[in-house]
Amino acid sequence: MKYSEQEARALVVQAGHRLLECGLVARTWGNISARVSDTHFVITPSGRGYETLQPEDLVLVRIEDCSYEGERKPSSEKGIHAAAYRHRPQVGFVIHTHQDYASCVGVSGKALVLAPHPLLGNCVPCAAYGMPSTKKLQKGVESAIVETPSAPAVFMRQHGALCMAEDMEQAFAVAQALEDVCRAEFDTAVTLPQAKTADADALLAALRKSGRYFSVETGAAVQAVAAKKKDLHPHLDDLAQIAGVSIRSAKADPASVLTALKGRNAVLIDGIGAVCCAEEESDLEAIAAILRKSCMAALYAEHSGAAPLSGIDRHIMRLVYTMKYSKKKAGQ
Repeated sequence: MKYSEQEARALVVQAGHRLLECGLVARTWGNISARVSDTHFVITPSGRGYETLQPEDLVLVRIEDCSYEGERKPSSEKGIHAAAYRHRPQVGFVIHTHQDYASCVGVSGKALVLAPHPLLGNCVPCAAYGMPSTKKLQKGVESAIVETPSAPAVFMRQHGALCMAEDMEQAFAVAQALEDVCRAEFDTAVTLPQAKTADADALLAALRKSGRYFSVETGAAVQAVAAKKKDLHPHLDDLAQIAGVSIRSAKADPASVLTALKGRNAVLIDGIGAVCCAEEESDLEAIAAILRKSCMAALYAEHSGAAPLSGIDRHIMRLVYTMKYSKKKAGQ
C-alpha cells in the first residue's frame, strides 16, 4: 500500500501516540514509517519524543540509499525500514517496537515456531544481534526479512521487534498478536512468585537527602531477580543504555544503595525489589519500566540458556547514551 505523503505523515504521528498508549515503547525508543511511493517513505526523526511529534517533523527518505534532504535527521534505524520496503513491495507501514514480552522472548536468539497463526504465520524469525544504530543490526534484520518472506514480524535479538504490514491498522494488529503469543510463551516458561509488599519509605526518605529523585519498583519479576542477591547483567540493550552496564545488588541501607548506584540508575535490593534513581523526576518512570522488562528478560534467558550482552557492548552503549543524553540536556 502507498499513502499520499500528507496522509502518511498524519498516520505516523497518530501511530506514535498509539505506541505510547499501548505501552509498546518508552521515551523515544522505537520508530515508525509509512510508504509514500515505490521510491520513498516517511519516518520519525531521531531523538524526538512522540508526545509532541508533528507531521512536518517527519523525514522523507529514499528507499534505495536512505538519502534525505533537510537538516532534520531521520531515525538511525532508517536502513531497517528501507529494507522492509525494498524486499516487501506489499508493505506500506512499519513499526519498530520495544514491547515487553516480544523483547523478552527475543533474547533467546531463536525463532518462535507457532501453530499457524492468522496474523503471524508459522514462525517469528529472530535476527542476529547488533548494537543499536549499527550496520550489523541492519544486516541481521534484513537477512531475517529476506529469509522468511512470509513473516510479518521479526525479533530484533536483545533489542525489540519489527512489525510490517500493508497499513497502519494491520501493523498494530501484528504487534499486538506478537505480544499475545510471546506473553503466552513467557508464562509457559517462567513462573513468577507473587509480589510481596515492601516498605521502603524510610529508605527513600534517607536517599532523597542526596538531592536526586528516587522511586521503588516492587514488581514480581524485579523481586524475583533481586532475591538472587546477584548483580544483573543486562540482556536488553535499552537497560544497558538507560540504567547501567550492570545493576548491582545491595543491602537495604542508604550507604549501600548510594554506593551501588555509582554510574548507574537502578539497584536491586532483596526483600524490596529495586530502587531507581534519576537527576530528573520525569525519568524515573522510564527507568522503572525498562528495569521490569529487563528482569523478565533475565528470567526468560535462564529458561532458554541465553547469555547477557557482552561487557564491551554494554559499556559502549552506556557511554554513547550518556554522552548523547548529556548533550541533549545541555542544549535545552
